[in-house]
Amino acid sequence: MRRWQANLRKVARTRLDVRLMVRGIGRPDEPDADALLAPGVRVYRDGPVLVDRALSPFHLASQFIENAQTYHQRNFERLDFVDLIDRCLTLADIDRERAQDVLDIGSGSGSSVFATCRLLPRAEIYATDISPQLLGMLARFVESNEVLRGRVHPFCFDLHRRFFRADKFDLVIGAAILHHLLDPRAALANVVDSMKPGGRMIFVEPLEAGSLVLTMLYARVLEVLATLGEGDGTLAQLMRAWRLDVQCRLGPPAAKPRTPLLDDKWVFDAPYLIELARLLGLAKVEIHPAQHDLTNVFESAFRSMLADSGHAALPIPGPVQDAVREFDRSIGPELKRHLSPTGIIVLTK
Repeated sequence: MRRWQANLRKVARTRLDVRLMVRGIGRPDEPDADALLAPGVRVYRDGPVLVDRALSPFHLASQFIENAQTYHQRNFERLDFVDLIDRCLTLADIDRERAQDVLDIGSGSGSSVFATCRLLPRAEIYATDISPQLLGMLARFVESNEVLRGRVHPFCFDLHRRFFRADKFDLVIGAAILHHLLDPRAALANVVDSMKPGGRMIFVEPLEAGSLVLTMLYARVLEVLATLGEGDGTLAQLMRAWRLDVQCRLGPPAAKPRTPLLDDKWVFDAPYLIELARLLGLAKVEIHPAQHDLTNVFESAFRSMLADSGHAALPIPGPVQDAVREFDRSIGPELKRHLSPTGIIVLTK
């Protein structure tokens, strides 16, 4: 009898939850869906995550689906996103006490979201991603944390589709998302529409000039490894793979036959970003190095790539370290500002 009564109460709660969602109310800690979502958008609940009913995630890379836990460990537990987001907010001249409605795109399992919550104490964060698995990790952590609960709202949808209503967000943050998108311009057109006038978008993305320097650095490492008799080892294989990765992404973001097969699809340059801002009707675009201290920018990028690929503990021969550091010693600080492999892009509506 008790089990039957418990099941009946569970069904009643589920029906109530569905009725509230249809009316746009949702749970007490969720925003009003009717006031937030674009006309025609319908969502359903997958645990604590609200998912677009039109979502078709068939094209997702495996790292965002069945390997989501591995992606989470490499990109959440290793990186210090507080320093990165802090630099982003400073460069964009964001008033940290007044920022209220923040859209985080490509949130993954929460690295940029949690950093933003810490740095913008009065803001509500709308965390979005196309991977329900990664968003589920984010949402479970939010549910378990009293400081975050009620401030972070997870939505699962594809940025290439209009999802939010117009003029909703003061600030948009995307930490390493644009280079994954098949059509950055189409996706950003939807994001720009959801921004308030005067709002800012901040993106952290790979830049073409610095990426080309890295291909030269990788080539130099391959030369050194060959002289050491290690031309077929793990490090050499990584160097060849990373060179090919950059080479496949070169050129403006216009789809090529190989593009849909790539996870990381693009590297960006200033002319493209300036033209992108013009086409989107934005008032201003700024490009800054992601690192405040550029003294060892290329060695840092080299070691970051090792960590990203799961080889942070791989032994690096002394001659290879010397070859990598020679790039930092030989390139002056002013030129490095234009050759940083990763940039912070600030776009103002």
